[in-house]
Amino acid sequence: MDAPVTAKAALLQALVSGPGYGLDLIERVKKQTNGGLVLGQGSVYPALRELERDGLLDSYECEPVPERGGRPRRYYRLNALGAKAAMEQREVVWGLFSPVGQVGQ
Repeated sequence: MDAPVTAKAALLQALVSGPGYGLDLIERVKKQTNGGLVLGQGSVYPALRELERDGLLDSYECEPVPERGGRPRRYYRLNALGAKAAMEQREVVWGLFSPVGQVGQ
């Protein structure tokens, strides 16, 4: 059975609560949907790159972290266009995600 929303749509909603990196966003989507949507790395990273190419996200690297062998993590955040897109699609995916005020609680 196909997921009711795309990885790109789910990631936009997850990023409404703030910047995140790939694995963090996978966990965020899983938590925000109470396990109803579980994204794989194989779909998340291409989706993030596509969202960035589409002009909806900005990305940046943070300081290198030991658990990544000294490599930095790439964080993604919504820009103004991405925030607008996320809000426009909010009603479509509302049933899967917790209200914005409850995200991360």
